[in-house]
Amino acid sequence: MDGNAPAGVADKLARLRLSFRKKAEGELDLLAEVVSRLSRGEQAGSGRAEDIASTYGILHRLAGSAGTFGYTALGNQARRLEQRLKPLVEQDELATDDFNRSEANTQPLFEVIEGIEGLRSLLDLTDELAKDAAGIQGHSSRKTGESDPDILVILCGLPQAESVFLEHALSNYGFSISRRDVDSLSTGNEPGMTTVVTSEESLPRVSRVLESIVSAGGVPKPPLLCLGHHDDFRSRYALADAGADAFFPEPIDAPQLAERIERLASEQSERISGKILILDDDKHLVAHYGAVLENAGFRVRAVSDPEVVLSELSEFRPDIMLLDVRMGSYSGTTVAKMIRFDPEWVSLPIVYLSSEQDRHIQLEALAKGADEFITKPVSDDFLVRTAQIRCYRARQLNELLIKDSLTGLLKHSVIKQEVENEYARCQRMSHVSSVAMLDLDHFKAVNDQYGHRTGDVVIKALANLLRNRLRSTDLIGRYGGEEFAVILPECTTDEARKVLAQICVAFADISFATPDGDLSVTLSAGVAALGEFAAGSDALDAADQALYERKTSGRNGVTVFQQV
Repeated sequence: MDGNAPAGVADKLARLRLSFRKKAEGELDLLAEVVSRLSRGEQAGSGRAEDIASTYGILHRLAGSAGTFGYTALGNQARRLEQRLKPLVEQDELATDDFNRSEANTQPLFEVIEGIEGLRSLLDLTDELAKDAAGIQGHSSRKTGESDPDILVILCGLPQAESVFLEHALSNYGFSISRRDVDSLSTGNEPGMTTVVTSEESLPRVSRVLESIVSAGGVPKPPLLCLGHHDDFRSRYALADAGADAFFPEPIDAPQLAERIERLASEQSERISGKILILDDDKHLVAHYGAVLENAGFRVRAVSDPEVVLSELSEFRPDIMLLDVRMGSYSGTTVAKMIRFDPEWVSLPIVYLSSEQDRHIQLEALAKGADEFITKPVSDDFLVRTAQIRCYRARQLNELLIKDSLTGLLKHSVIKQEVENEYARCQRMSHVSSVAMLDLDHFKAVNDQYGHRTGDVVIKALANLLRNRLRSTDLIGRYGGEEFAVILPECTTDEARKVLAQICVAFADISFATPDGDLSVTLSAGVAALGEFAAGSDALDAADQALYERKTSGRNGVTVFQQV
């Protein structure tokens, strides 16, 4: 659905999509009944023929209509199953006993039956992915290999020459750049996160304009980064007092500036988003909490039955949990204690929501496994603010466990596990995905000649470039030293080669300041099709072989692994 459509049109499209989903659920229920009879072999002759024809008809309808309403994966899988079944439907002997006894006929039929079992999960998965994509380009689809315009950098109140330099230098990292006068400054309507860069001379005025925009429109204040000539305590204090969120001294080091912008925007994004699981037996309150939190940008899963909480935790994997203390015959404090039985949820922030006023009882409840106690009734603003703080802190702690401290990318062990996860997904959903290995060229010489500090700047610059040039659905990890691994879901090797080639060109255009002058570093990459191997680790090895081939044949480019 087009998120930029007028509200009336968007609402109508949403209602139509919901109507289709209900219809599709009915079709899938009917399909399950038919398939159950076929798998048990209850019917023969004409009855079996009717069931096969009915199965084919349902698959045909889903294949033709699902994609229109955004259920592309469901439509594609239905199309594959329809085509597999079509030769059987067209056979004249469909209703004969010879057909039933033929192994050539029964084998594809059972393959179709097995494939049908996963159709409902595709229906649900599409809606989950749609929620994940909310807020990115107004829910619109993006071609494989295109980068997310997540960060808009507004250059405001800067000298002309400095603006031109920054526009060229920062665009290499995949940022969207906009040069504006202070009088024409506006934020809040652009997609993704916004960062404003200004000079120390223009800072007070720019800060006042941003404050007025925030007050008038209710939009979050974007990070404000100030470039200045003086780097001492009094100067920094004055800039902080005038509204700056970060300071960057001149002369400008573009790679370090890009890293600072990316980090500020990332922190802002994390503060206003997250996944929240609510467990409360008051359905009206649950509905209200869910609406308030979703309106604030959170993804919410609400349940009223404590007996399903463990499965919901495993499936939804929330950042925090809101839990009622009393739920009929169940105690929320006991539920919290039970959740902590599993080591995976020991660090999950649990916030009690209760009308209990006794502080001693509250402390006892906290002692049994929760982190905070909020007394009902709770205001909407307080609820949202609590969720923001808790989600932000939870993600900070999680990043310490799974992300590399230098680059902020996934650690070696985590990216390897994600390769296996995506490989399993490819096998389960018949998706085509790619995996890539990347390596900085002649990096040892950079460390030897310019020192490890410069080497770290180069590594962080590549990490920032990859984050901003690749899609939000792509996974990036620091594999070791100057080597990186990238997972590109639903992306062919040819598409992966093209986008990585663009990244190679952009990275080679970045200049790193050193005492001996500007330094440029190139990048090599190897790509392999993730689903064409016996395991995800084999695909990773193939990408590494392709990287080696690129290194031996000239570096600074991309090579796709070819099966011998």
